[in-house]
Amino acid sequence: MSSRSDERSPRSKAWSRPILTFGGLLVAYFAFPLKWTADSAVAVGASLLVTVGALALVGAVMIKELGSVRRGAPGRGTRVLAMLLILLVMAASLTFFLLDQARPDELVGLKTRTDALYFTLSTMTTVGYGDVHAEGQVARALVCVMIVFNIVVVASLVRAQTSSPTRPRND
Repeated sequence: MSSRSDERSPRSKAWSRPILTFGGLLVAYFAFPLKWTADSAVAVGASLLVTVGALALVGAVMIKELGSVRRGAPGRGTRVLAMLLILLVMAASLTFFLLDQARPDELVGLKTRTDALYFTLSTMTTVGYGDVHAEGQVARALVCVMIVFNIVVVASLVRAQTSSPTRPRND
């Protein structure tokens, strides 16, 4: 008698960890305590530094991966890159949320974490509905960095993943 896990296809087994990790990150994103008050200025500042650090780490790993792909060297698999992209979305969303907590006039229409996630995804996908938008200079600078990062790094990684005949497929 085989167990239920034995009946799943290798592809579904391979993607179960990233999907579960995504769910865990989403729960952590909404559960992480972040509220700007006079007593928590240090905590929010520390959270912002950790979030920006996570963005820098994800960016550095993705840029390193891009260099590896361009040299034709084997790199990380598709699942790892998908997880990095999910982590990037979560970290960017927290950055925008914390920015709104610290400087409410920077982003118009952003009041909740869902708004921050929505704004991040609409910016990353270049949909940009405009209902939540960057008004202040700091927010606009962050949006510019995100757009350039998406165009240069994410698009290049997607292109390299889909067009490299020598690159091993890990999906």
